[in-house]
Formats: sequence, structure tokens, C-alpha cells
Amino acid sequence: MSAMNAAFVRWLEEVGVDEIGLVGGKNASLGELMKLDGITVPNGFAITTHAFKQFVAPLKEEISRRVARLKAEGYGDMALLEATSREIRSLIESRPFDAKLEEEIAEAFGRLGPVRNVAVRSSATAEDLPEASFAGQHDTFLNVSSLADLLNKTKKCFSSLYTARAMSYRHQIGFPEEEVSLSVGVQEMVRADWHGVSGVMFTVDTETGNENLILITPHKGLGEAIVQGEVKPDEVYVLRHSLRVIQNPLKLLDDAEYANLAAQALAIEAHYSRNYGRRVYMDIEWAQDGETKELFILQARPETIHSRKISYERYFFVDEKEDFDVLARGRPVGMKIGHGAATILKDVSEIDSFEEGQVLVTRMTSPDWEPIMKEASAIVTDQGGRTCHAAIIAREMDIPCVVGTETGTKDIPVGEVVTVSCVEGEQGTVLRGLPAYEIEEINLNEIPETRTQIMLNVGSPAIALAAARLPQDGVGLARLEFIIASHIGAHPLYLLKVGKEDVFVEGLVSGISRIAGAFYPKPVIVRFSDFKSNEYAKLKGGKSFEPEEQNPMIGWRGASRYYDERYREAFKLECHAARKVIDEFGLDNVNVMVPFVRTPQEAEKVRSIIDDEGVKAGVYMMCEIPSNVILAKDFLPYFDGYSIGSNDLTQTVLGLDRDSSFVSHLYDERDGAVKALIAQVIETCKSMGKKVGLCGQAPSDYPDFAEFLVKCGIDSFSVTADVAVKIRLLVAEVEANL
Repeated sequence: MSAMNAAFVRWLEEVGVDEIGLVGGKNASLGELMKLDGITVPNGFAITTHAFKQFVAPLKEEISRRVARLKAEGYGDMALLEATSREIRSLIESRPFDAKLEEEIAEAFGRLGPVRNVAVRSSATAEDLPEASFAGQHDTFLNVSSLADLLNKTKKCFSSLYTARAMSYRHQIGFPEEEVSLSVGVQEMVRADWHGVSGVMFTVDTETGNENLILITPHKGLGEAIVQGEVKPDEVYVLRHSLRVIQNPLKLLDDAEYANLAAQALAIEAHYSRNYGRRVYMDIEWAQDGETKELFILQARPETIHSRKISYERYFFVDEKEDFDVLARGRPVGMKIGHGAATILKDVSEIDSFEEGQVLVTRMTSPDWEPIMKEASAIVTDQGGRTCHAAIIAREMDIPCVVGTETGTKDIPVGEVVTVSCVEGEQGTVLRGLPAYEIEEINLNEIPETRTQIMLNVGSPAIALAAARLPQDGVGLARLEFIIASHIGAHPLYLLKVGKEDVFVEGLVSGISRIAGAFYPKPVIVRFSDFKSNEYAKLKGGKSFEPEEQNPMIGWRGASRYYDERYREAFKLECHAARKVIDEFGLDNVNVMVPFVRTPQEAEKVRSIIDDEGVKAGVYMMCEIPSNVILAKDFLPYFDGYSIGSNDLTQTVLGLDRDSSFVSHLYDERDGAVKALIAQVIETCKSMGKKVGLCGQAPSDYPDFAEFLVKCGIDSFSVTADVAVKIRLLVAEVEANL
């Protein structure tokens, strides 16, 4: 062994990714980061694996004997696993340091100078790899202030190679015991606990695998509180392509600081991707010093879940889940459904009672829980956010998990069969009983391309990240009314009256940018609000501004409202939001669409307002009234194309109110008259060189209707996410036979 490799101590700036065997994954990564421009890493040194091996050499026979006994009798014996861990750790922690090793550690500690405190972190050779993160398996100690304490914590780090959780994890993934070793990293503390901020960031959305948005989870104080689940961190989203912040709820840092962090994350991702020869998403810890306000990168590891996925599993309910009681709600982790008998454990000492296939319900997990977490069908915790320990391990083990329920351990009955659902956007639920659900396995490499663009109808920004992972060509219909109802809740004219119009604009900007960012650079068509007067009246302050109409479905809606003096200023707010998303956030994939335009004169008036408000985007019109078909050549000069709204077109062609149960049996988009008008308008659009699509419900419900549209030569149509794959396969088959 060379003198360099035989060293007990190496400074982090001297090492890199090619020396994982000497300094472990974490320290090698830190050394690698120090070489990158614009990345600030706290100064420090590594106590090498050579030091570890020499220190434990006299104990090797005893350690091997105990590990062999564990292998022979089985890692599933929790009592034996814990006892083996205690025995090995005691052997290591009771052994004194050799004089030379202690001297080198003391010298390096002295060279750090008058630092306030240091962080002491384990860095195993089987750690922070693209195949397995080993997150939380080994010990970390913060605010170590003296040499004596440093030596003590170094031994504890050495012994943490043999925690029950670490040995169980290595056994689970098939990593040989004899091939693992451990280094210790010693770094200057970034005092986030002194009025600073810390957190984790990912260069991919942790639940959906969407790479368009960078997720940053900040919290006041030290980051350990996030991992331990003691706090629910904020969730900040930054657009990858423009580094613009589109969600910053608590303003713990300003947008420029989050953009700085995101830029560093992308630089780190690019560096690792070059090293591995493929795209590698990153999981990065960071902190802001409370005194200097400087931002530091504390750790970077490859994200181990989405970096290697080529398939997509879609879980969906078959039964109406509304028929089942909701026992708890929290933050969903992953995109799966799981079920089993609920087992509530108050403390890690109770894990021996847990049985495979049960739903683990507890206050919060720590690394010591991991031997049973892999046996759970789902996990539910009272505390934590989606970067806490339970969330991290659930993702790695591919288990549905709902964190931060607050009252799950109180409200979920022990022994009751429950279903844990993480498939509905921003909220995870725990249901009493077992609604039927199915799983659709999608190999993303086997989905065919089609001439006809298959787009999606997206209402909620919460589901956009997941929907964008499906095989699709963009969003054919994003409804502003959903954002207004769920994220704003107030009538725009009321907000104008009380001087809070910014609330309306910023709410729309946040929702639109979440959807457009998730699908970037694919086109996203945002339809201006299409509430009816009775629906507007239900918004806060709405009754004062809305008429009482006998049939609002064909009353004051769409274009007729936008140019009306009684509503025009509110419509301008929608235009302002669209302009901001496009111009300031760089989301030039956004197009806008005008609904329910009755006459060419209305088309001219509305288009004039859109242009005057500076919305530089493609502008489309909904085709949903017979006049839109008959006078298509008069309407289309004002727009870039038509999007056929088959729901309303069926209503107006057949002369029925689609909200009325008395005539609902006559409502059918496949009626001959409706299809004749659709075929006619497709032909007109194509003759004029205008784009034509369809965004109604019909192709989602009726495969034969989708086939009809393809045979008519439509450019695109949009469907609901649940049928996106099925319809694309159908369209590919139809096109092949044309």
C-alpha cells in the first residue's frame, strides 16, 4: 500500500470520486464538489478506511464470528439482530485508539483553526451510490467542540457500521459484509441553528420522477430536524430551464437564494452525470449559516429511485373510494396504493411484534426502524414531511407512505384493515376497509409515437407532475376555474374591490406555472375561466357581482363576459397572469384559449383585449356552438386554431341542458348530428391551415369516438390521464391501418 493510501487522515480537498475505497462515498463526494466552480463546501478532513481497518483489526475475528451466527440463524430474528449489533458496537467503542492515529486526528483538528464546532459524519464505502443510497444507516454527530469529544464520536461512527439497521439493509440488498468499510468526515459546522436555514433539494420531483422542477425543502435551523420528522419543511419549486421560483410559500429565503441553490444543484447533477455516463438525478443537503448568511452544500448523493426507472406504474381505484371512511390525511409519498391490517407501534422497542404485510402506523420512524419497514405494505406517520426518514426509506423500498397525519396513531383502529392511498396529488389518505384497485404497468420505452397528438386534460396543478410522466404530447386543456376555486376561492371582482387583485393574479400564476412547468417544453393550452354565473356566485364575495339566471349553462359565460364592462377588469387579471407566466417565468409553452364565443364580433372584441394586455402566446378558440362550425371561416382569422369542446357542442347541437337529469339519456357525443359537425369543422380548419384539436370527454370514454377523430384527420385531442396509454395504443393501431 502506498504511503498516500496508508494515511490515517486526508483533507477533503485532496480526494475525489475515485477514492471511495479510502474515504467512503460521502467524503469522496464532498471532495469532488470542492473541485467545482461555484460550489461552496465547508472545510474538513477524512479519517480514512485505512484508519478504521487498522483500528478494528484486533476485533475482526470476534466481529466475523457474531456476523456468521446472525447469517446462520437469520436476519429476521429482531432480538438476535439487535443483540449482535450491541455486542459488536461495544467491542469497537471500548477499544482505545493507537497513539499514532490519535495524534494524526489531533493534528488535523488543530489545523482547522479556531472553528466554532465541527460535524462528525460516517462515510461508508457502500454509501451514496446510484444503486443504493444507504441513507441514514450510519451515525452523524453535530456541534462537536473538543478533541476528546471528536475522538469519542469517531469511535461511535466506526461502530455505526454495525447498527442493526445497517446490517439489515446490507443483507436486504445483498451487499457482502466483508466488502464494506467506513471512513469518518470532520467538517466545520455551518451554524444553521443560529438563525439560519437548512434543507434538502432534489433535481427531480421525489414522488413522480418529473425532472422539470427542482424541489427544495427548507426549514429554520438544522437539517436533522427535517430528516428526523420533527418538522414539516416548506416546499419550494424552481423551474429547471429558467431557474425561476414558482412556489415559495413561507419565504424562508428569497427567490434569488433559492435560484442560487438550484443552479448549484444542476451543476452538481451535470458533473455526476458526466462521471456515470448517464443522467443521474441528485439528492443534496444544504445549509445557510445564520451569521454570515452564506449558503453551503453539505452532501450530495445520486438519487436512487427515478434515476434508473424506465417503467411507470399507475395505481387506480376501481371501487368508488368515497364510499369508504377517511381515517387520516397527510402528505403522500410515492404514487402507489397499499393495504393491510393497521399495527400501531409507539416505540422502536416494539418492532418485534410487527408482522410482514401489515400497515405500520407510528409517530415517526428513525433508521432503527428499518429492519421492519421493508416488511410493511404501507407506512403512516403522525409527523414529518416528504424528506423525513420515513419518506426517504419508503421511496427506496417502493412502499406507499403517508406522513404528517398528526393524528394517525389516535384515529386508525388497531388491527383494522386499511388502505393507504398516495395517488391523488397533494393529499394522501388512509381509508377504512379495502376499495378495489388495480395496477397498470407501463414500459415507457415501448409506447409508440403517433401522428395524431394525444394530449391530456389537466385540472389540478397537484396532479400535473405525475401526469407529465405519462406518454403524452402536452396539455390540451388546463382549466383556470379549478385553480380559482381550489387555490384562490374568491371572486376576482370582489378582490378588485378590496384592493387584493394581486392575490388573484399570483394564485393563477402559481397554478399555471406548476402545470406548464411540469410539461415544459411541450405545449400547454390554458383556457380562460369558464365558470357559469351560479358558480361564480359561490366564490367569496361573488353574490354581489353575479346575476340570477334561469339557465346559466347558456347564459353569461365565456367571451360574452370577458369584454362586458361589468367583468372586463377581472378578465384583464387573467391576461396579466398569463403574461407573467410567459414573460417572467420563461414558460413560452403556454397558449391561451377562449371559451363559448357566440359570434365573430365577440371573437374580435376578446382578441383585441388579449393583444392589448400583451399576452404573446398562441390563442385558440373553443368550438362548442353550431355557429362556430357554420361560420368557422369568419371566426378562425382571429385565432391560431380551434379546440372542439364536444361536451358543450353536444349540448347546443341537441338543444339539451347537460346538467338536467330529465334529458341526460339523450346526451351522447356520438350522435350523428354532432359527429357530422365535428367532421365538417376539422375539414374547414385544415383547408385554412389552422390547427384543430378536441378537448371534450368523449374520446376518454369511447374508444370508437377516438377512432372517428383519427380517421377525420384531427391534429390532436386530449384525454384524461387514466386512459392516456390505452388511447395512444389504440390511435397507433388505427393509424397503422389507414
